[in-house]
Amino acid sequence: MAGNAAGLQASVPSYVGGISLWAAALVMVSAPKTFALWMRLTAVVAAVLFIVSAGLILWGAPLLPTSAPLPAAGYPFLVLTFIGWIWTLLKSGR
Repeated sequence: MAGNAAGLQASVPSYVGGISLWAAALVMVSAPKTFALWMRLTAVVAAVLFIVSAGLILWGAPLLPTSAPLPAAGYPFLVLTFIGWIWTLLKSGR
């Protein structure tokens, strides 16, 4: 088990970079009014939770990618946003 924890700890820097990019992408893709308001709101909530998580990690909080409530709280909102995007694109026949 100790090797697994060390592996998670080693992944934290790339994880912070990844969730920071996810947060920026969620805001940029969801900014236009192409998608319904609820989808844009779920994207913003996920982005804020990811940015807060990244900030906490950068300021020294001992968070791992699997820590709860942060950063794990952002993933349900990310999934809801994805479902909304897929539903919108399939519904419109694009």
